[in-house]
Amino acid sequence: MSFRTVFAAGLALASAILVPVALADVDIWTRTINNDSNGTWNIQPDKPKAKYFAVEPAGTVPGDHAFRVKATKGSNPWDVQANSPVAGAINQGDVIMLMYYARAAEPAEGGSKLTARIQLNAAPYTAVMDMTSDISTEWKSYCAHRVASGTIGQKQGNVSIHLATAKQVIELGPVFVFDFGPGYDEKALKGCDG
Repeated sequence: MSFRTVFAAGLALASAILVPVALADVDIWTRTINNDSNGTWNIQPDKPKAKYFAVEPAGTVPGDHAFRVKATKGSNPWDVQANSPVAGAINQGDVIMLMYYARAAEPAEGGSKLTARIQLNAAPYTAVMDMTSDISTEWKSYCAHRVASGTIGQKQGNVSIHLATAKQVIELGPVFVFDFGPGYDEKALKGCDG
């Protein structure tokens, strides 16, 4: 069975079980703009290699697979980072939502806190939204919605999570980026941290 087949089955489970009830009333899955890559993370630097593994028990995260990344504190938070491409365009003023699955397998001293950004995938790496989350030792979805502060063209964006904030081992499951367009009622997205 291919990863895409397993991932598609995981999406059905996510919409039925893992997505907050209020979001289940909105067909958010038709609004994803990273469908080609939502199960993929590119880790930089690529040494040591991030471990791709099956998450047990099945059904814990959509797609049942994740990446394990060992990080140390760097001179810059982005010295170790995970990136996932965003193929769709985002216009300034669009209501966008970012949701990803993660857990701290070995949390930083005092707890792991990560910032995820939707940004340009090249210099100057300008972000149109960011969110900072305290990462649990249990699998959880982290979610926020914002009004996009800028524009990103098709295939010019990515989600970036900076991991070199501390010595820690982070496991990253799938990531989803949604674009609801301008003027969308954000109250319909209750259940997402906002």
